[in-house]
Amino acid sequence: MRRGGTRYRLLGTTIPVMLFCAGLFFGVQTRPENPGSSARISPPGESERNPKQDLKRTARGEECLPVWVYFKDRGGAEAQSLGKALVRARQDLTARCLRRRSKVREESVLIDTADLPVNPAYIERVAPLVRKIRTVSRWLNAVSAEATPPNIAALRALPFVREVDPVLSFARNEPAEAAEPNEALDISDPLFALYGPSFTQINQIHAWPLHRAGFSGRNVLVCMLDAGFRKSHEIFSQARLVAEWDFVNGDGEVQQNLADPNDYSDSHGTGTWSILGGYKPGKLVGPAYGADFLLAKTETEKFEQPIEEDYWVAGIEWAESLGADVVSSSLGYIDWYTFADMDGKTAVTTRAANRAVSLGVVVVNAAGNERDDAWRHIIAPADGFEVIACGAVDALGQIDSFSSPGQTYDGRIKPEVCALGVRNWLASNRTDGSSTYSRGDGTSFSTPLVAGAAALLLEIHPEWTPAQVRAALLSTASRSDAPDNDFGWGVVDAALAADIGLTSISLSGYEWDDDALGKSRGNGNGRAEPGETLEISVTLSNRSRFAAVGLNGRLSTPHPDVSLISSSVPFPPLPGSGSEASSAPFVVKIPLDFPARHAVFKLRVEGPNGVELYESLRIQVFR
Repeated sequence: MRRGGTRYRLLGTTIPVMLFCAGLFFGVQTRPENPGSSARISPPGESERNPKQDLKRTARGEECLPVWVYFKDRGGAEAQSLGKALVRARQDLTARCLRRRSKVREESVLIDTADLPVNPAYIERVAPLVRKIRTVSRWLNAVSAEATPPNIAALRALPFVREVDPVLSFARNEPAEAAEPNEALDISDPLFALYGPSFTQINQIHAWPLHRAGFSGRNVLVCMLDAGFRKSHEIFSQARLVAEWDFVNGDGEVQQNLADPNDYSDSHGTGTWSILGGYKPGKLVGPAYGADFLLAKTETEKFEQPIEEDYWVAGIEWAESLGADVVSSSLGYIDWYTFADMDGKTAVTTRAANRAVSLGVVVVNAAGNERDDAWRHIIAPADGFEVIACGAVDALGQIDSFSSPGQTYDGRIKPEVCALGVRNWLASNRTDGSSTYSRGDGTSFSTPLVAGAAALLLEIHPEWTPAQVRAALLSTASRSDAPDNDFGWGVVDAALAADIGLTSISLSGYEWDDDALGKSRGNGNGRAEPGETLEISVTLSNRSRFAAVGLNGRLSTPHPDVSLISSSVPFPPLPGSGSEASSAPFVVKIPLDFPARHAVFKLRVEGPNGVELYESLRIQVFR
């Protein structure tokens, strides 16, 4: 199921698809289980399901079923000299892939038995017994195929077949649409002039300081695993597309053919790609708009159960072989699984994600939208040991009601981090093929923000391994001092994670008074009311190691009838890891006929290098 969730509703040559695999590697974990996490937690009323039993119950009649056919060995590849076989396997990998692998492996083990091809003779023996071979996986040493129940029995009887299991398929779980109003933007502000309505999501993860410093994800190869992608959308006019492949239809075109009634939507992939790498000044800018891209269509929207795990595995194998540095996946899988399977090593997609991380790929996956339904946990492959699972927060940094919580079955904290997943601004498609924009909710849309931040870190530190990228993001996130199973380590701070000497100023808090002292004029009951003059004191925190000096705050408001009596105040120097209140309060007056329930203010803090902070203040007005 696309439990990664959503709601809203250049190209050089197209590289032929390469489907890699081998099962031997999957017996090895990318890291040992946490020895201190022995607790096993099952949700109340959880039913224990066995995929093999379900396959037997489902496999009745002549209906074709998608199945994994796992092989016992490599046949010819293992019978020959292993050294020669590995040399040949190396030739199937790009130079970019080998360079990335060299960050995490010695030259002598860049290639292993999981890179050896599936025995062609085995595939030839299987082919007459199935309607269709769907994918071939070196990592799993398997093929996925469509077979009838009688042929499934025949497949199991083949002497070289280890087992036959179902390919899991799912439908989406889409969170209910948030009804929050859009905040007014000051289009005269240079930041808004660039980012437009996408500023909120870029600002929350503190990516714009890295853009200002000249970083955009350049020379980092990012793979998007999703439904189709509307490449002709204006947001991608400057995107550098390296390769694309449609794993569902087996062709090199990931955009929907509007003239073909059997083709399917490319809206969701368009949205996630635009959030990560779109670039249209004034409309939408993604954190890694300068990256190179691989597009893998691993989902069909033609059927009730559109997302099948074999296409996801094929997509990530393909991406790794082409040298992907980052994989952004907003898909997830739980049907047929139990919570006990969310242990970082059981689900097929999780094992594939672990393998990719072990080869140097940063894998970023949606945590899921399951908090408020019967599952109530993260999804696979977000349970992977080093997979960066992404939760969703709103614009105020609060966890949303749908964002899947941890922990994993083996006791690890999940998600790792969060980003905006409520009312994200994204590219979308009109039925006539023209470009437009809309809003959407879900961990589907927080994920590409985090993946974009990872791409920025790899541009700045190309030598970093997935473990180093993960550690940088977690250690600098908003709740890194007290991680939990709702937020993980908190909201990402890309500029702080980059560790290049940038300060990271955040709004620590604000308060107001309505007494009759100083410049405030009110009844002193602690509530903002029409007709009162308020003093607003703001406290800033410096989360970086570097002192911030020369800071000045300026307050603005979209309410024309609210008077700004004192709209500019200085801040004392902020020491590294320190907090300070403004040297004087801001002073505002609420008119007697103020109609709204909240007075909204925009705080802009500038320093010697320009803007340091842009945040919203909301004060409830009692009438």
